[in-house]
Amino acid sequence: MEELMHEHGENPQTDLPDRTQMIKDIVRDEWEMFTAVQNVGGPAACQSQDETFTIMRTAQFSTWSDDTLESYQRDVSIAKVRGRNLMTEKYARMMSVTHPDEYAQIESQLPAISEHAFDLVNTIASQHELWDQQVAEEFPNLRGRGRTRDEEAQVGGGPSANTYMVGELLTYSVTTLESMMRDVEVALAEKRNPVRDQLEYTIKQYGWPDLQTAEAHQ
Repeated sequence: MEELMHEHGENPQTDLPDRTQMIKDIVRDEWEMFTAVQNVGGPAACQSQDETFTIMRTAQFSTWSDDTLESYQRDVSIAKVRGRNLMTEKYARMMSVTHPDEYAQIESQLPAISEHAFDLVNTIASQHELWDQQVAEEFPNLRGRGRTRDEEAQVGGGPSANTYMVGELLTYSVTTLESMMRDVEVALAEKRNPVRDQLEYTIKQYGWPDLQTAEAHQ
């Protein structure tokens, strides 16, 4: 249970059959990409943990609006047709933080990112960091079992949750990013915390009835 920072609770989305199937289809395609990522030293352990992958990715997607899901599904479908592996690109983008010298050598091989896309990515990621901080304050034990936050990564080394998120967001189309930005604005207006929702979804998949009970047992 690597990253206990994912979803459910007061989900603003109706769980319609077509929505459920759309998420399943996205996760299936992502898993194919994820298992095809080439790692130095051979396959990583997480590349054989399909159940954990499914829970974590479903948790994230369950907080998205239908429009964002539909847009990202198009991103994934187009990537498959063009022979792009979005997961490989995600980890490559992360190298700009974790291995900047090596990233400088491969950056030109990656799809170009517009200034507008960079602005959207930074705005979305910054808001998610604030939500993540709120979760860490409310549920420190549960959040402590997830990916490190930026200030923790600076001390202990390794990529932070924000580095993972930015790397992933940079693989999304501008259309998907714009839709995600609208999701952020709606969540703020409704005083919801999607990171908390993701975490609640995740712990329920592991058998806990609610966040408070899971927090007390960590």
